[in-house]
Amino acid sequence: MHNRLFHSLGYLGVTSPRAAEWPEFATDVLGMEVVTGEDGTQRMRWDDRAYRLAVHPGDQDAIAYVGWEVADSATLATVCNDLTGLGVPVLVESRDVAQSRMVRELASFHDPFGIRHEVYAGAVEFDRTFRGARPTTSFRTGAQGLGHAVLVVPDLAVGMTFYQDTLGLRCTDIVEHGPELGTMAFLRCNTRHHSIALWAMPGQLLGLQHIMVESQDVNEVGRAYDVVLRGKWEISATLGRHVGDEQMSFYTRSPSGFDVELGCDSIDIDDTTWSMRYIDRTAGAANEVWGHHWQKLAPQSSLRPTGKPA
Repeated sequence: MHNRLFHSLGYLGVTSPRAAEWPEFATDVLGMEVVTGEDGTQRMRWDDRAYRLAVHPGDQDAIAYVGWEVADSATLATVCNDLTGLGVPVLVESRDVAQSRMVRELASFHDPFGIRHEVYAGAVEFDRTFRGARPTTSFRTGAQGLGHAVLVVPDLAVGMTFYQDTLGLRCTDIVEHGPELGTMAFLRCNTRHHSIALWAMPGQLLGLQHIMVESQDVNEVGRAYDVVLRGKWEISATLGRHVGDEQMSFYTRSPSGFDVELGCDSIDIDDTTWSMRYIDRTAGAANEVWGHHWQKLAPQSSLRPTGKPA
């Protein structure tokens, strides 16, 4: 597929038996807006889009869909044709499905691990309406999309072939954590360091490990960190700064089992000058400038074993 057909990572959907806990978590910790649907779906807003994350009531914590935005209808048609030509079954979804996602038109396909992906054009936007739970709340989205998501996959080579060669994403960095934690690949579709990262962990696991939302203000990150330290929510990783995207952030466990990274100050990538980096921790390379000390929490309910070899 041609590079840059995807504008950005536009939205994510998950299922969770604890969907009703999201309004408190999203507003108190992250400063977001939440819209609750008649069916109990919680839709989180962190800009003028109708939503960026939808949490649907369900029996288990699981990734439901990944939504990719494209520039227009013509680009959507090109993506569908390219995917079909590469042997990926594509379904042009009905108007009802598109309306449920609050977009004008929508198609869907699945990656090699069964994760549903959606590509769409024409997202519903409520111009200049976003009002964060704190008066100073604002997030970095726009051309860079909602932030990023980290997907745990059982086979990194298969994942890289699909996400690069089929979907046209570019690899920014690869991080080798060693046999205890596995390997991560960070993939971009715009100037954000990564919109998707693939993580091959030991145990042949599959699912959503974390999402990242980026604040415009370091003080908002600090305020949220204070809320978690004082409240009932768990710190997954302490405040720190990554080597890769240089994000200063912390991680907290969401009601749905995956982590949420709230950060600021991430770098932008220039395709004309960037070359992929290999950060090999087994060779002594650091993955953190400072901080990000991981805490011993319960296993993430958003991940499940696949039984497939890594």
